[in-house]
Amino acid sequence: MMKTMQIRLFIPLFLLFFVVSSFTASAGNPRRVKATIKTSAECIYCKENLEESLKKVKGIRKVNCDYVKHEVYVVYNSKKITIEEIRTKMNAMGYDADDQKANFDKFKKTEPK
Repeated sequence: MMKTMQIRLFIPLFLLFFVVSSFTASAGNPRRVKATIKTSAECIYCKENLEESLKKVKGIRKVNCDYVKHEVYVVYNSKKITIEEIRTKMNAMGYDADDQKANFDKFKKTEPK
């Protein structure tokens, strides 16, 4: 009898906890921002280069380049880096980023010899 009462109390409390924790998790971190950037990347090398390089940038949490759609998906901490800074870094690597065209002058300086 006592166990039945405990179970009856436990289940609603568990469900309440689950609902509350799901709600707070979906609110997420307000500093964590998701963005999609149009790019000129068009091959697997471009994908690997963009992903590996951008993952090393402070404030960028996740990167995925879809070279078929010419898009880069980033998740970043807006307190550490801005979307404009991410675009500028992509430009310096030799890729267009949204309406900003690639900066080949910087790119040529960083090419291995």
